[in-house]
Amino acid sequence: MRRAGSARAGTTIDQRLVTSKRSPSAEAIRVRVVSPGDEEKLRRMVCRLSRETIYRRFHAPYPRVPGWVLSRLAEAGRYDGESLVAIVGDEIVGHAMYVRVDNGREAEVSLSAEDAWQPKGIGKLLLTEIAEEARGRGVEAFTGMLLGENRHALGFLEASTGVCYEVKRSLYLLRAPLANARRPVEGMSERGW
Repeated sequence: MRRAGSARAGTTIDQRLVTSKRSPSAEAIRVRVVSPGDEEKLRRMVCRLSRETIYRRFHAPYPRVPGWVLSRLAEAGRYDGESLVAIVGDEIVGHAMYVRVDNGREAEVSLSAEDAWQPKGIGKLLLTEIAEEARGRGVEAFTGMLLGENRHALGFLEASTGVCYEVKRSLYLLRAPLANARRPVEGMSERGW
Protein backbone atom coordinates (compact mmCIF):
# COMPACT_ATOMS: atom_id res chain seq x y z
CA MET A 1 0.00 0.00 0.00
CA ARG A 2 1.47 3.32 -0.97
CA ARG A 3 0.15 6.74 -0.16
CA ALA A 4 -0.66 9.11 -3.01
CA GLY A 5 0.35 11.94 -0.72
CA SER A 6 0.44 12.68 2.95
CA ALA A 7 -2.96 11.96 4.43
CA ARG A 8 -1.95 13.98 7.46
CA ALA A 9 -1.24 17.00 5.27
CA GLY A 10 -4.90 16.99 4.28
CA THR A 11 -4.60 15.39 0.85
CA THR A 12 -7.09 12.70 0.01
CA ILE A 13 -6.09 9.08 -0.31
CA ASP A 14 -6.01 7.78 -3.87
CA GLN A 15 -8.82 5.19 -3.82
CA ARG A 16 -6.89 3.00 -6.28
CA LEU A 17 -4.50 2.40 -3.39
CA VAL A 18 -7.16 1.10 -1.02
CA THR A 19 -7.13 -2.66 -0.49
CA SER A 20 -10.54 -4.29 -0.64
CA LYS A 21 -11.34 -7.88 0.38
CA ARG A 22 -14.45 -9.83 1.19
CA SER A 23 -14.82 -11.57 4.50
CA PRO A 24 -16.29 -15.08 4.65
CA SER A 25 -19.64 -13.41 5.35
CA ALA A 26 -19.23 -11.51 2.02
CA GLU A 27 -18.98 -8.10 3.65
CA ALA A 28 -16.57 -5.75 1.88
CA ILE A 29 -13.55 -4.85 3.98
CA ARG A 30 -11.42 -1.89 2.96
CA VAL A 31 -7.96 -1.20 4.34
CA ARG A 32 -6.48 2.25 4.01
CA VAL A 33 -4.14 4.72 5.64
CA VAL A 34 -5.63 6.58 8.61
CA SER A 35 -6.81 10.04 7.58
CA PRO A 36 -7.21 13.18 9.73
CA GLY A 37 -10.98 12.69 10.10
CA ASP A 38 -10.69 9.15 11.52
CA GLU A 39 -10.14 9.94 15.20
CA GLU A 40 -13.89 9.87 16.02
CA LYS A 41 -14.35 6.58 14.13
CA LEU A 42 -11.34 5.14 15.99
CA ARG A 43 -12.93 6.25 19.28
CA ARG A 44 -16.17 4.46 18.34
CA MET A 45 -14.24 1.30 17.42
CA VAL A 46 -12.34 1.31 20.71
CA CYS A 47 -15.60 1.85 22.62
CA ARG A 48 -16.91 -1.36 21.04
CA LEU A 49 -13.92 -3.42 22.24
CA SER A 50 -14.44 -5.72 25.22
CA ARG A 51 -12.52 -4.98 28.41
CA GLU A 52 -10.44 -8.09 27.75
CA THR A 53 -9.47 -6.89 24.26
CA ILE A 54 -8.61 -3.42 25.61
CA TYR A 55 -6.45 -5.00 28.32
CA ARG A 56 -4.66 -7.29 25.87
CA ARG A 57 -4.04 -4.49 23.37
CA PHE A 58 -3.01 -1.68 25.74
CA HIS A 59 -1.66 -3.80 28.65
CA ALA A 60 -3.74 -1.74 31.07
CA PRO A 61 -7.27 -2.24 32.45
CA TYR A 62 -8.67 1.01 31.05
CA PRO A 63 -12.43 1.31 31.60
CA ARG A 64 -12.19 3.67 28.60
CA VAL A 65 -9.16 4.24 26.41
CA PRO A 66 -7.73 7.73 27.11
CA GLY A 67 -7.93 10.43 24.45
CA TRP A 68 -4.14 10.70 24.15
CA VAL A 69 -4.02 7.01 23.15
CA LEU A 70 -6.62 7.57 20.42
CA SER A 71 -4.61 10.53 19.12
CA ARG A 72 -1.49 8.37 18.97
CA LEU A 73 -3.38 5.68 17.00
CA ALA A 74 -4.34 8.28 14.42
CA GLU A 75 -0.92 9.93 14.20
CA ALA A 76 1.67 7.15 13.80
CA GLY A 77 3.05 8.95 10.74
CA ARG A 78 4.26 11.77 12.97
CA TYR A 79 6.46 9.24 14.77
CA ASP A 80 8.13 7.72 11.67
CA GLY A 81 5.57 5.01 11.18
CA GLU A 82 2.17 4.35 9.70
CA SER A 83 -1.40 3.62 10.77
CA LEU A 84 -3.93 1.60 8.78
CA VAL A 85 -7.60 0.95 9.41
CA ALA A 86 -9.96 -1.80 8.29
CA ILE A 87 -13.37 -0.43 7.39
CA VAL A 88 -16.71 -2.17 6.87
CA GLY A 89 -19.45 0.11 5.64
CA ASP A 90 -18.56 3.43 7.25
CA GLU A 91 -17.14 2.03 10.50
CA ILE A 92 -13.58 1.20 11.48
CA VAL A 93 -13.43 -2.40 12.73
CA GLY A 94 -9.65 -2.83 12.99
CA HIS A 95 -6.44 -0.84 13.35
CA ALA A 96 -2.76 -1.56 12.79
CA MET A 97 0.23 0.67 13.26
CA TYR A 98 3.99 0.60 13.42
CA VAL A 99 6.55 3.08 14.69
CA ARG A 100 10.26 2.75 13.88
CA VAL A 101 12.62 2.12 16.77
CA ASP A 102 16.39 2.37 17.25
CA ASN A 103 18.16 2.15 13.90
CA GLY A 104 15.00 2.44 11.79
CA ARG A 105 15.27 -1.08 10.40
CA GLU A 106 12.93 -2.36 13.12
CA ALA A 107 9.51 -1.06 14.06
CA GLU A 108 7.18 -1.77 16.96
CA VAL A 109 3.86 -3.02 15.63
CA SER A 110 0.41 -3.20 17.19
CA LEU A 111 -2.94 -4.51 16.01
CA SER A 112 -6.45 -4.35 17.33
CA ALA A 113 -9.73 -5.61 15.93
CA GLU A 114 -13.25 -5.50 17.22
CA ASP A 115 -14.11 -8.69 19.06
CA ALA A 116 -16.80 -9.70 16.55
CA TRP A 117 -14.36 -9.26 13.66
CA GLN A 118 -11.39 -11.12 15.17
CA PRO A 119 -12.46 -14.57 13.90
CA LYS A 120 -13.04 -13.13 10.41
CA GLY A 121 -9.39 -12.43 9.58
CA ILE A 122 -9.20 -8.67 10.08
CA GLY A 123 -5.94 -8.97 12.04
CA LYS A 124 -4.37 -11.13 9.34
CA LEU A 125 -5.39 -8.69 6.61
CA LEU A 126 -4.10 -5.68 8.57
CA LEU A 127 -0.83 -7.41 9.46
CA THR A 128 -0.24 -8.29 5.80
CA GLU A 129 -0.91 -4.73 4.63
CA ILE A 130 1.12 -3.01 7.37
CA ALA A 131 4.04 -5.40 6.74
CA GLU A 132 4.01 -4.57 3.02
CA GLU A 133 3.93 -0.85 3.84
CA ALA A 134 6.82 -1.20 6.29
CA ARG A 135 8.92 -3.35 3.93
CA GLY A 136 8.47 -0.71 1.25
CA ARG A 137 9.95 1.84 3.66
CA GLY A 138 12.97 -0.30 4.54
CA VAL A 139 11.73 -1.89 7.78
CA GLU A 140 13.22 -5.39 8.13
CA ALA A 141 11.46 -6.65 11.26
CA PHE A 142 8.54 -5.93 13.55
CA THR A 143 8.96 -6.00 17.31
CA GLY A 144 6.40 -5.87 20.08
CA MET A 145 5.18 -7.14 23.42
CA LEU A 146 2.29 -9.45 24.21
CA LEU A 147 0.90 -10.29 27.61
CA GLY A 148 1.85 -13.84 28.57
CA GLU A 149 -1.81 -14.83 28.78
CA ASN A 150 -2.45 -13.79 25.18
CA ARG A 151 -1.54 -17.14 23.61
CA HIS A 152 -4.14 -16.68 20.87
CA ALA A 153 -2.36 -13.61 19.47
CA LEU A 154 1.02 -15.35 19.80
CA GLY A 155 -0.30 -18.31 17.78
CA PHE A 156 -1.67 -15.89 15.18
CA LEU A 157 1.71 -14.15 14.86
CA GLU A 158 3.60 -17.44 14.69
CA ALA A 159 1.35 -18.62 11.85
CA SER A 160 1.54 -15.28 10.04
CA THR A 161 5.16 -14.25 10.42
CA GLY A 162 7.35 -16.97 11.92
CA VAL A 163 7.90 -14.72 14.94
CA CYS A 164 10.73 -15.32 17.42
CA TYR A 165 10.13 -14.48 21.06
CA GLU A 166 11.46 -14.62 24.57
CA VAL A 167 9.47 -14.51 27.77
CA LYS A 168 10.32 -11.87 30.37
CA ARG A 169 8.19 -11.15 33.44
CA SER A 170 5.02 -12.65 31.92
CA LEU A 171 5.48 -10.76 28.64
CA TYR A 172 6.38 -12.17 25.24
CA LEU A 173 9.04 -9.96 23.65
CA LEU A 174 8.58 -10.48 19.92
CA ARG A 175 10.70 -10.05 16.81
CA ALA A 176 9.23 -10.96 13.43
CA PRO A 177 11.41 -10.63 10.32
CA LEU A 178 9.23 -9.17 7.58
CA ALA A 179 10.85 -11.36 4.95
CA ASN A 180 8.98 -14.24 6.64
CA ALA A 181 5.54 -12.58 6.64
CA ARG A 182 3.06 -14.72 4.76
CA ARG A 183 0.11 -13.62 2.64
CA PRO A 184 -3.25 -14.59 4.11
CA VAL A 185 -5.00 -17.48 2.49
CA GLU A 186 -7.98 -16.74 0.27
CA GLY A 187 -11.06 -16.31 2.42
CA MET A 188 -8.89 -14.62 5.05
CA SER A 189 -9.98 -16.38 8.24
CA GLU A 190 -7.65 -19.37 8.23
CA ARG A 191 -7.31 -19.30 12.04
CA GLY A 192 -9.08 -16.10 12.88
CA TRP A 193 -7.84 -12.83 14.21
